[in-house]
Amino acid sequence: MRKHKSLLPDSTSYLLNQLGANIDQARKRRRLSVETICSRAGITPQTYRRLSKGEPGLSIGILAAVLSAMNLEDDLSLIASPSSDEVGISMERAHQPKRIREEASDDLDTDF
Repeated sequence: MRKHKSLLPDSTSYLLNQLGANIDQARKRRRLSVETICSRAGITPQTYRRLSKGEPGLSIGILAAVLSAMNLEDDLSLIASPSSDEVGISMERAHQPKRIREEASDDLDTDF
């Protein structure tokens, strides 16, 4: 099989490799075999090896299935979480109006 150059930046390829290594380490810590994970996730051992190597061509569904097989599916909600997006939060704040008017009430202000 001929390998082709990935279109991903090196930093992204590194992160995918790290993700694959993290998943494999989680599997080993749980003392689960590759066959057990593959059976639970509905994938082949070859697909698991590709995931653990950080190959970019796998679907997010496969990632979700493997994480679910190890009871780690809640970690998916941390990916691009709006609450941890510091850049997005600061950009949103920069575009908010400088002054926000209070809502008008029906009561007259009689405090002179």
